[in-house]
Amino acid sequence: MPVKRYSTSELTLRFWAAIALLFTFSAIFVAYVYAEKRIDAANDQRVYSLKIIGELRQSSDDLTRMVRSYIATGEHRYKNHFNEIIAIRNGQSARPVNYHQVYWDLVSEENQRPRPAGSRVALLDLMKATGFTDAEMSALQEAKIQSDLLAVTEQKAMQLLERPEIDPAQKENNKQQALLSVFDLNYHNAKIAIMQPIATVYSLVDERTADEVEDAMFYALVMRILFILSGLLLFYSLWDIKRVHNSILGASVSHLYDQIKAMGRGEVLQGADLRKAKPGSIMSWLGATQLRLNSSIQERQTLIQTLQQKEQYQRTLIDSIPFVVWLKDIHGRYLEVNQKFAEQFQHRNTSQLVGKTDADLFDAQRALSHVVHDKQVLTSGQPQVIRSQHKTETEQSWYETYKAPVLVDEEYVGTVGLSRDITLEHTADNKLRLSASVFTHAREGIMITDPLGVMIDVNQAFTEITGYSAKQAIGCTPRLLQSEHLDELTFSSMWQSLQQQGFWSGELWSRKASGEDFFQSLTLSAVLDDKGQLQHYVGLFSDITNQYQQQQHLEKIALYDSMTGLPNRSALTRQLQLLLKKATEEQMLAIAYLDLDGFKEINDRHGHETGDQFLIALSERLQSQLEETELLARIGGDEFVVLLPALSDKKAGLAKIQQLLDVVAKPLKIDEWMLSVSASIGLTFYPQTDATEAEQLVRQADHAMYQAKQDGKNRCHVFDTDYARSLRGHQETIVEIRQGLALKQFRLFYQPKVNMHTGEVIGAEALIRWMHPQKGMVAPALFLPAIEQHSLGVELGYWVIEEALRQLAEWQRQGMTIPVSVNISAYHLQQLDFVNRLQLLLHFYSDVPASLLQLEILETSALNDLTHVQAVMQACIRSGVSFALDDFGTGYSSLTYLKRLPATVLKIDQSFVRDMLVDPDDLAILKGIIVLANEFKREIVAEGVETTEHGEMLLQLGCTLAQGYGIARPMPAEQFMPWKKAWLPPDVWATASVGSGIQPSGANKTLTTHSQHRAV
Repeated sequence: MPVKRYSTSELTLRFWAAIALLFTFSAIFVAYVYAEKRIDAANDQRVYSLKIIGELRQSSDDLTRMVRSYIATGEHRYKNHFNEIIAIRNGQSARPVNYHQVYWDLVSEENQRPRPAGSRVALLDLMKATGFTDAEMSALQEAKIQSDLLAVTEQKAMQLLERPEIDPAQKENNKQQALLSVFDLNYHNAKIAIMQPIATVYSLVDERTADEVEDAMFYALVMRILFILSGLLLFYSLWDIKRVHNSILGASVSHLYDQIKAMGRGEVLQGADLRKAKPGSIMSWLGATQLRLNSSIQERQTLIQTLQQKEQYQRTLIDSIPFVVWLKDIHGRYLEVNQKFAEQFQHRNTSQLVGKTDADLFDAQRALSHVVHDKQVLTSGQPQVIRSQHKTETEQSWYETYKAPVLVDEEYVGTVGLSRDITLEHTADNKLRLSASVFTHAREGIMITDPLGVMIDVNQAFTEITGYSAKQAIGCTPRLLQSEHLDELTFSSMWQSLQQQGFWSGELWSRKASGEDFFQSLTLSAVLDDKGQLQHYVGLFSDITNQYQQQQHLEKIALYDSMTGLPNRSALTRQLQLLLKKATEEQMLAIAYLDLDGFKEINDRHGHETGDQFLIALSERLQSQLEETELLARIGGDEFVVLLPALSDKKAGLAKIQQLLDVVAKPLKIDEWMLSVSASIGLTFYPQTDATEAEQLVRQADHAMYQAKQDGKNRCHVFDTDYARSLRGHQETIVEIRQGLALKQFRLFYQPKVNMHTGEVIGAEALIRWMHPQKGMVAPALFLPAIEQHSLGVELGYWVIEEALRQLAEWQRQGMTIPVSVNISAYHLQQLDFVNRLQLLLHFYSDVPASLLQLEILETSALNDLTHVQAVMQACIRSGVSFALDDFGTGYSSLTYLKRLPATVLKIDQSFVRDMLVDPDDLAILKGIIVLANEFKREIVAEGVETTEHGEMLLQLGCTLAQGYGIARPMPAEQFMPWKKAWLPPDVWATASVGSGIQPSGANKTLTTHSQHRAV
């Protein structure tokens, strides 16, 4: 039976038929996917409709719970929730995200919301947009009407409870009537009138959406069957194409490939294979090609002999050249090398190196360098001269290499190179460059050592600081400066860290040539070459003995309260940390947080001087009741902490606290007055089940003290550690913040400060943002409170300062010099090493003037320890840093504090600025703050400028500097310069009359504004 022969056109026809089947298959697949999505859409519509219905039912139930809770407890937060539920349902307030789930039970007593607010939309509008039928919508509207009517009844019940009654019996009667009105039969029937229409809608929606889902599922089944059938047809078509394809080839693809490779090697095809080949197939064509190839073999052999003779001449020529010579193809394989090249490799001759690549012969870094230079030569088409370093186990050498492209028939086919040893010339040149980099005029002492730590050069400042001349120092190690204050272990640890990490920075004692000790700030760095090999160590140091002695003095005065002489918070923390290490189950430690009840009345009635004398006398009385091992500390105002170590049990601690309560309650005679107060004491014990730090124990006692005040004052409350363990989420947040800081997830945004009248950008405030990988950008209010009194808050604060300084340096390089302010927390400011660490950061960024950095502190944070805060601020100001008092007006705003704190800028809190157009009290406060700041010669910056009208009003009041959303929102650093170039103030600001709204002292005039500005 003859075998049918197929043409390529038949194969093409079958191919296009398969393409058509593939398109059909794809179209059916798309239709099938659409059918599946119809099912999902129908189910989504069903779920969403039931959710909207459920929200109406849930809101009615929430209103009932709120009114009953309000009547039963009298807590106004339930009434507020009641009014807010109605406002959300009617579209008057923003709807929280995922509002259909349980919400109001998650709102804390401090009104903290667990979810962000969404848009404002009425519930009936949501129902209309959902696609309910007329019958369903009618029933829903009926349920809504009945719920609104019931809400009126509930509001009347709350109003009955709120009636002002003098008679307690009548007030109790009103409460009972209010309770009865929300529990009687009429109320029950009204709830039934709401729920019956809702039940009807549930049934109608369930039936309608179930039909839609069933229709979609039937359509999907049809598409699924068509999808399977079209797939089978496509499979058959592909099988048929393969059958015709094999017939045209005359053999399998693998067999045909093997025959082609054999022919490429010069092998003759077997006669049996040729006889099997079908006439006209590709396999039969190979046989004819074989015959033509045999005739060219003789010509090839003759050519090889000629090339071998030329190669012998070439070898003799390049071996006679005294430099390293090579020839490489375009792929980097060595085609030819001379004997000088082979001498670089032991036990290898030139023939063994031919065919190798740079990766085969050299280390990875050197090979990569060769490849890069080869590509540059081939790309440019121009020769290059390259200098490079070659290192062996015993020595290192420098070479100068000439590389040129090889051009054949106007095509680059490789590179040729020649290399010579220039080690002697390079060494001399390097010595000249080192000598040229003399740093005689540097103010800091600088020393350069070899890898073994032997000094090879020092500058003039080194001699001026240490007293050692360059001749005395060179050849010695830095141990020449080692002081007796520095033990051998510390010195060895410093050099070990330098060798392992390549960097060390710190402060230590050293000794001058005269024998005098001095305290130095030292930075040691390892200098590596291009290949990462150690070349030198460089030390940079300066004499900071005066700063160190000043800091020691600050630390001394910072540990004791200036008025009572008692230890302050810092000393308390140190002592508590020592006691925590000694506490055991048998020898417990108690921490008591004591706050005086009624002390404010003494200050208000008799004056602060009398109040101070009272605190001193009471401190002496309390101290007399304590043992030597027990500690009394004053941590601010009328707040004290007592440490009671070595307690046998909790009863002993409670007995001691009761003794202190009795002592405080006894009257004290100050001048001619008999004064008395009581105390509220919070008590906590250690050890505890969970690991607890010193600051955490103080916070526990503080928390318990507030509970004692709420319980009626003049008592002691013990902290509940079991309840505290339920707050582990706070610790988890701290861990997550610490990880975010390590992974560099934090970023600074910058909000401009401007002169509204001139349009000048006078500075920027740095504001931290957390770029969370899952939560997106997290605002600081959501994570900073968790670390406010934690050491991590201090660590994050130093990061913010350093990042702001880094950005200032970057802006300077780009041609912009602008001050930046950074917020500092109270806890951070009270750290004993704050000034030293700030000065170290300023030293690291010495190119940035310290005057460009401004620190903003909250007005209330400065009140806890005024003496310490004042000393810290003065030390920072001497370094060039300025201060601003943030959120001014929200704290005590004492003239004494304003006078004593050296802050040059007052930032008016945005709460006064935002509402000054509508609130006459805020406008009056704002005017008073501006007058007060002018009298004290303080610069004023207004926060919260959100509209043009806000800025116009501030200009009339005499305040020209401001920031806020009406000027610019906080932005990334890379957007600041483009914004600054494009910024223009509104015309009304530029033409405003500055200070026209402030009348002279004694003038009996009112502030006049435009109608849209007037506070009403």
